[in-house]
This record gives sequence, structure tokens and C-alpha cells, in this order.
Amino acid sequence: MHLSNNNREILLLTHGGWGQVLTEKLTMIVGPVEGVTEISLESTDSPESYMKRVEKKLNKMPSDCLVITDIAGGTPSNVALQLSRKFNIHILSGLNSIMLIEAIMKKEEPFTNEIVNEIKNAAIENCKHLKI
Repeated sequence: MHLSNNNREILLLTHGGWGQVLTEKLTMIVGPVEGVTEISLESTDSPESYMKRVEKKLNKMPSDCLVITDIAGGTPSNVALQLSRKFNIHILSGLNSIMLIEAIMKKEEPFTNEIVNEIKNAAIENCKHLKI
């Protein structure tokens, strides 16, 4: 059962724990980060055991939470998609620093389709080929 309240959360689903490292390093930019959790897929996980851990966490999270995965088509993304049949979640893939900063800054608002698209577009717009 999904909890309904205004405590919006962001769940990171990544390979090997780099989402937690990214979150920790972002404190240099955004200050202390709250309401962001990672469930890391480890080499010892089966897809089934990973899904059980993610489902257990989603059961404790508010509805309309945001799930950010690292790689579209990878196990974390596939697990999120499968669980979206059961849980009312928004999923973005392609985790990067700007995407996470934008999501953190917007988590006071409800995660609607419009807000999730704004987060995605901010990440895309920040991707630039820089040269002098």
C-alpha cells in the first residue's frame, strides 16, 4: 500500500551504488539532501531479489514519488517499469547531476507529468558540447 502525504521522495535505482555517491557529492552544490534514497543493484543480486528490495521501499513511500534510474533498459529501469504496474510512480532514466539537482529543487511540488518533464528537459538542456 502506497502512503499518501506531502513528503515527496526520490528513489534512485542504480548499478553499484553510484547514485549514493552522486547524492553525497551534490551537497557541495545544494547543501544537505533529504528525501533521496538509493537502492543499488549489486553483482550478487538476482533481478527477483532486487525487485523485492525495491518493492519493499516503494511500499513505504508516498504515491507519485519519483524514481530515477541510471540506464534505460538496465535491470534497475526494468524493475521500475514492472513495479509501475503496481505503484503510482514517475520514472526517469539517465541519472546525472543536473537531473538530480533539478529533482531535489522541485520536490516541494507534487511530481506531476509536467514537473517530471521539466526535470528531464533541464538535464537535456545542460548537455552541451563545450569548446572555445
